Amino acid sequence: MTLDPSQRVAFRAGRRLELSPKEFALLECLLAAASRVVSAEELLERVWDEAADPFTTAVKQTMRRLRAKLGEPPVISTVREGGYQIGGL
Repeated sequence: MTLDPSQRVAFRAGRRLELSPKEFALLECLLAAASRVVSAEELLERVWDEAADPFTTAVKQTMRRLRAKLGEPPVISTVREGGYQIGGL
């Protein structure tokens, strides 16, 4: 997987991914964290603005769409009661 933040594009296995701005920002945040677990709250703070409702399901919904676009094999894992991480499968 490669990410070009200046062009706001992402590629997986040489295939360009058509990501929304939120999906791109979510992926960028997870990749920047390397293998560290990133909580949904941290993602909400970094990807959405400070006015975002902390009880929203926006992170979960955007994560579902992002995972579908990334395809198989999965690269984002969910850490129970922790958050999300890249390569933690």
